[in-house]
Amino acid sequence: MRNTVESVGTEVLEVLSEVLNQEPEALTAQPVLASYDWDSLAMLEALAQLESAFGVRLELRAFQAVRTVEDMAALVAATLNS
Repeated sequence: MRNTVESVGTEVLEVLSEVLNQEPEALTAQPVLASYDWDSLAMLEALAQLESAFGVRLELRAFQAVRTVEDMAALVAATLNS
């Protein structure tokens, strides 16, 4: 079964909400990560947690280019499908 943005989105949202100390609803309403404390420390923490949760290695440049929660879910889904 192919992993889709929708199928991984919930878990990605949970990880990001924990890292950014925000409710998932807040991240859904305002999905732009720069609206929160999305600094290098938060990025590295999210990277480690997402890689662990999904058992993947995310490409660092692609990860750093992500701007929204949906972009992050798309990156994880694409990595799982590659």
